Amino acid sequence: MNRMHGEPMRDENLDALWVEYRDACPDRDASPEFMPKLWQRIEARRNETLFLFRRFAQVCVAATVALALLMVIIPEFQSNTDTGTYADALAAEQTSNYAQILAGDL
Repeated sequence: MNRMHGEPMRDENLDALWVEYRDACPDRDASPEFMPKLWQRIEARRNETLFLFRRFAQVCVAATVALALLMVIIPEFQSNTDTGTYADALAAEQTSNYAQILAGDL
């Protein structure tokens, strides 16, 4: 705020704007139910938001449980003929090579 000789400079246009604003937005008289109603509105919004987050969390948990069950169940249904390790597969291949050499097939 600019001050000249200790007094603030006044802008008449701004003062007129403030008067017009006060006329357009009159003060409300606060009734005894003002705060309880305000808190009811706040709690209603809070409950809506919490409901959305709670529902999203429930869907995520359900999807995770379903995925975990699928990861357990699917390998049970797959036909897996090789139950050994990679070392077992190499040993079996070497044994078949030795059998072929001994039989004279190679």
